[in-house]
Amino acid sequence: LEGGGMPEDEVPVEWEVSASADFSSIEASGVSIASAAYGHSLHTVVELGEGDWYYRFRVSQYTSPVGVTHTSPAADTAPAEVRFAAASCQNYSHGYYAAHRDIAEQRPDFVLWLGDYIYESAGEDDDADDARVHVGPEPTTIVEYRNRYALYKSDPHLKTSHATCPWFVVWDDHEVENNYAGLTPQNPADAADFANRRAVAYQAWWEHQPTRLDPPEGSEFRIYREAAWGGLLTLALLDGRQYRSDQACGDVTMSLDPACPETTDPSRTMLGEEQEQWLYDTLDASTAVWNMIGNQVVMADATFNGAVLNYDQWDGYPVERERILQHLAAATVPNVVVITGDIHLAAVAQLSAAGNGARTPVGVEFITTSISSDGLVGDELTDVLKSFPELVDAELLHRGYSLHTVTAESWTAEYRIVADVDDPDSAVTMLSTYLVMEGSNTVAIA
Repeated sequence: LEGGGMPEDEVPVEWEVSASADFSSIEASGVSIASAAYGHSLHTVVELGEGDWYYRFRVSQYTSPVGVTHTSPAADTAPAEVRFAAASCQNYSHGYYAAHRDIAEQRPDFVLWLGDYIYESAGEDDDADDARVHVGPEPTTIVEYRNRYALYKSDPHLKTSHATCPWFVVWDDHEVENNYAGLTPQNPADAADFANRRAVAYQAWWEHQPTRLDPPEGSEFRIYREAAWGGLLTLALLDGRQYRSDQACGDVTMSLDPACPETTDPSRTMLGEEQEQWLYDTLDASTAVWNMIGNQVVMADATFNGAVLNYDQWDGYPVERERILQHLAAATVPNVVVITGDIHLAAVAQLSAAGNGARTPVGVEFITTSISSDGLVGDELTDVLKSFPELVDAELLHRGYSLHTVTAESWTAEYRIVADVDDPDSAVTMLSTYLVMEGSNTVAIA
């Protein structure tokens, strides 16, 4: 790095953690090696007590900006509340990140990121009138994926959002290729080398995300995992891409034809057998007041007169979905809240399980809109979506995120929207607020 030269294969990086922003006293420090094998990224784990902590890095004469993190309360304590932001889908070419600026201003305890951190489209495929454009071809190599992350992470509002609080991060499809399923790419022409492409995409994801996971080895990389915020909240973070069966019926979208027979094949899965069982075990073992499932695609029933409008969502995997909902009902797992991204619209849904001629409420789903990615469903269909039995509310026009405040008595979800996604300094305001009372498994507009 001296004199602006290229970094060496292994670069020593000093790090410091302090309880104060001025680093007047150092709680922990050390030197970690940033290796070219992992894109010169660092994943240094430091054991700290409960509270707020400031951190920074030094390489040669360069000192990083200061970041802030918060350690979660001990498992046997019940904090008065936790506030977190849920977000997803930040296509760089579709707009700016005013939503991330607002997240930083709200100073949540953590961010739950639900996928589509990058988009894999080629720069030449971006529209000429896009707010900004991708650089280079559609990524397929480790260098190209690293460059794509570097482009996204150059955004100042995204940097600030990361530096404000810890993140819990999972991926969806665009971190590799749109609508891929397991080792099946969307484009059959990509099949020959797709396993390798997916592996390098997973490595680049790990390199660029604040996760305590060990680096990937081989073609499979387990990211589904459990976390907790004291005795108040258990988080079950899903991976709905790596283990799923290919989408049914040719992955057709917005078709009004009845679902093809393949859809209800009981062997079809989104999570895979092992992850599905892990989800049950995690929820059954939880002693927290609230149980949150971090989930990529819409879980609520959004079929239309028997037609599956989007086979990429849980509607395309109805047998496994019903098994999960039945487990929630039979195991009486309390206070389940599913947080979802992917679909670029804001919605709230009531989840229910079939039984005794009626459906029993078993949880609530909060679907957060995109940070910047264009809407996938036209605003003229708002009333149609609201007419679906499980959808309580929907808003299809704006970009933004959701801000959640959780106490032992209630869960409040505030939907925050960006006035103009083409303006990095756009106002961000509250759209609406929803309330779930402890023990109810039902949601109401606040």
